[in-house]
Amino acid sequence: MELIENELRQIKLEVKEILKRDISDEQAFEFLSEELFCLKERNGYNPLFDIEMSITNGPNDGGVDFVYYDEESSKVILGQCKYTKNLKLNDIITELNKMSTTVENFKISNTGIYNEKLRAELQNALDRLPDGDEGNVEYNIYTISDYDETSIMNKIEAEHNTYSKEMVNVYGKDEFITKIKEKVEKLNTIEEEFTINIDQANNYLTYSNSSADGIMVNMSSNSLIKMFNKYKDEGLLDMNIRKYVKNKMVDDGIKRTLDKDRSNFWFFNNGIIIACDDCYVDGNTVKIRGFSIVNGGQTTNRIGNYKGSNHEEFFIPCKIICINNKNKNLFSKVAETTNSQKPIYPRDLKANSPEMKMLQSWLDKENIYLEIKRGEKKKNKKYKIKNDELGQLILSFVYQQPGTARSGKKTIFDNNNYYNKLYKQNYEKDINKKKFITDLIKLNQEYIYVEEKLKNDTAKYPTKLNNEQKIILKNAKYIFISLFGISYFLENGDIDLNDIISDPEIVTTQDFIYGKFINNYRKDDFEEKITALIVQIIYCLEEIYNRQLSTGSITSVSNLFKTDKKYRELIVRHTLQNLNMPYHKGQFDSCIEIFKR
Repeated sequence: MELIENELRQIKLEVKEILKRDISDEQAFEFLSEELFCLKERNGYNPLFDIEMSITNGPNDGGVDFVYYDEESSKVILGQCKYTKNLKLNDIITELNKMSTTVENFKISNTGIYNEKLRAELQNALDRLPDGDEGNVEYNIYTISDYDETSIMNKIEAEHNTYSKEMVNVYGKDEFITKIKEKVEKLNTIEEEFTINIDQANNYLTYSNSSADGIMVNMSSNSLIKMFNKYKDEGLLDMNIRKYVKNKMVDDGIKRTLDKDRSNFWFFNNGIIIACDDCYVDGNTVKIRGFSIVNGGQTTNRIGNYKGSNHEEFFIPCKIICINNKNKNLFSKVAETTNSQKPIYPRDLKANSPEMKMLQSWLDKENIYLEIKRGEKKKNKKYKIKNDELGQLILSFVYQQPGTARSGKKTIFDNNNYYNKLYKQNYEKDINKKKFITDLIKLNQEYIYVEEKLKNDTAKYPTKLNNEQKIILKNAKYIFISLFGISYFLENGDIDLNDIISDPEIVTTQDFIYGKFINNYRKDDFEEKITALIVQIIYCLEEIYNRQLSTGSITSVSNLFKTDKKYRELIVRHTLQNLNMPYHKGQFDSCIEIFKR
């Protein structure tokens, strides 16, 4: 508990310093729950403002303490936080029922009984769900109690509510402690030799070609447990395309087999795949060196962390691939083609691709860390960004598709047309493209910095934003990035403003000219100019939003920002017409000087 209490004390200090108010331990626990299990990382900025905006706890909150939209999985997460060591089974079910009833009421627009904050946040999150994912809602309980997950799931299944057990997660004291420890976890690679015990001497199947040698064996559970205990913090999963991600269906199935049916584990489990630099069979053992698990993180974690009795040995299908030095790219193919089950996301399948490795390599030399693998620990660089976020920036700024960037992030990786035009552009071979990409990443960081100050009312601007304007700011990032792209076109004379106003579709057919831009700007008023531009755009978006809301055309800001069609038809023309008015034009022209190529 000391770890959790230390985190709560730190959050209370940060809230007092940054948000200028005192909060209780229970309120700090809400911040901690969302940060650890939803945001997962600070991602280069302090998350307190976003968390505070998402917290809905209070009278008439429908059992929902916070609302979080998970872009990666296109999912709405509803959180109920219970800072208590004595949470009973019936208490958990009661809270789940409250949350699910709230969602059902929102589906039929019966929302007047709820507080204003919940109405805004939950409606906005539900409207963000892509077509086909309308029911993708997750109900999470966060507590410092110990709990019996099996009893909870059995009761959910027996009651036949509107939600299923697959839609529910309960996170208790142990999960909180694990997450807090992960924040300081350090990863290395494994080079030493390790011995795997197999079921029978020389019981293995071989396969070889010019690229690699492979064997299939039946690995002892005792060997996997020993491997996990020894190397879990030293790179055991470093070549895996993603770290372990909790998945109830997979986890529950493995646990049931470990509890009751170990002799059949070999038949029920897909097994694991180990890639290595060297391996050889020696009787009833296999020696491996320079190794990592490329597939089977779920299996490895569940067996390694199993809390029951592990005295009964069983065997696990295991493929060991020894790849020669000339064909290291085969690791990427092995990882991609063997990882297709949930919870793999499309971006994971590209984690070890040559173009991702190349992007990460040359950006590293520019003092930028590009995360290409979920769960990977970040290097100490000035700028940090995920590969999917970089794709969203390019898609918005260059290709003028903020709706797709915001609502269809998975499309970036599972649609080859999008993927190729965003990542397979040989940026490293063109100095103008390299300078543009590094500037775009730096622009993103500047945007995040200014956005945080605007939310906190500390920006270098004479007028403070009201709550509605802050909600727009929170949800319109890729609209801003796209309008920055248009500002880039205009400042460099690539397109005429009147041409865009008469035909906004022209921005999608523009041949983009790459080049350094914000690093060309030498004056000391960059922050003031980008802040003024963002605020001007907010005023325009607010006017459009209120007009559409009054006519019943939309129900939330998410509706307005959801598609590329609405961006071009409603936002581009109106915004440029407004900013081109005599009383705005001078300031607008001055602001977009920061985009000069």
